[in-house]
Amino acid sequence: MILRAKYVMPNSYTIIENGAVAIQGSEIVDVGPYPTIQHSGTLPIHDLGEAILTPGLVNAHTHLDLTSSADSVQRVPKFTDWVFQIVGKRNPSTIEPSIREGVQQSLAGGVTAVGDIDGTGGSAQILRDTPIRKVVFCEVLGFSGEHATTGLARLTAYLDAAPVLDSLLTPALSPHAPYSTSADIYRQCVASGLSVCTHIAETKEELEFLSSGTGAFVDYLEAFGISTAGWRPPQATPMQYMETLGVLDKKSLLAHCNYLTDADVTILAESGASVVFCPRSHHYFYHTDHPVLQLIERGINVAIGTDSLASNWSLSLLDELKFLGRTQPRIHPETLFDMVTYNGAKALGLERVGRLERGWQADIIAVKIPNDGRPAIEQILDSASENLLTVVGGKICYSSNHQE
Repeated sequence: MILRAKYVMPNSYTIIENGAVAIQGSEIVDVGPYPTIQHSGTLPIHDLGEAILTPGLVNAHTHLDLTSSADSVQRVPKFTDWVFQIVGKRNPSTIEPSIREGVQQSLAGGVTAVGDIDGTGGSAQILRDTPIRKVVFCEVLGFSGEHATTGLARLTAYLDAAPVLDSLLTPALSPHAPYSTSADIYRQCVASGLSVCTHIAETKEELEFLSSGTGAFVDYLEAFGISTAGWRPPQATPMQYMETLGVLDKKSLLAHCNYLTDADVTILAESGASVVFCPRSHHYFYHTDHPVLQLIERGINVAIGTDSLASNWSLSLLDELKFLGRTQPRIHPETLFDMVTYNGAKALGLERVGRLERGWQADIIAVKIPNDGRPAIEQILDSASENLLTVVGGKICYSSNHQE
């Protein structure tokens, strides 16, 4: 298959006019100006016209099993009040259609790979053989007592079971957050050898809980019958706490990181961990300015995620990119595009994903642009741009005309 368009953008700094990408199997075999493309002569040609071919977008943090919660959760100022609404949203009868709908919305929004948090233990089986690339993080939690015992048992069962794989699925673990997950569970997740993602430094209440053992999360735990009586707070920032547990030693994926000190940023820069910033979810929860610029300046790998439809308006990473462009004008467009492509792939541990190069995976989208003479990357950020085609592993999974 050959994809042809007005522009091809193999990476955020290269533009090819009248470009094309040749695909055989799941891989890219050539990229360049259309007249120079090397191919067998029998490959079908898809001409996308006034569009730009780019690497597929990578949503590094989402919760597909909450797709059905759109419009059913009220936006409230207090994070724990929002969490209470989420409890029970993962209804067994709605999980599968929710996940499958989330996949379709993601593909339509230009997403070719996701880092999905599996909150029920069943997402991997449902996602198996769906046409999107995915790293599925089995969520584990349990703060104390029998809840921690149950969490450890779930972790052990998950590690003992044969992994549910297809060519596009990678299993991983997600110890949920320091206010819901014991230190022992964190350590065992790290020791598993699988990739780890955790929600960290998400709220000011989390900082208070780890610093002094007080605040909204004490009430939150007690509401679920979970005692904090025998627990001693680490008297540290969330990032310092993760460092003591060995989480940062594995170049883990850290979701949100909304509230960081300068010392936290230094710890991150020295660790090699990646941060997933969820811009519209950050806005949804009324958070103050995210330290994304500081993270970028320190050379930390920053990826982008949508979180879920319980705290966002769509699963389109193209929409997320446009929002980020409007709200973070100091970030260069090229850097923004790296954050939703190559950086996301790096954060998820996906190899040969995130750029259009020979021998790399054919994860590609075609974005219709205004064609108004501005630099192509700026036109992608325009409100009028839209995704026309999504290809994952060399297969067309979505087109604006029909779904394959």
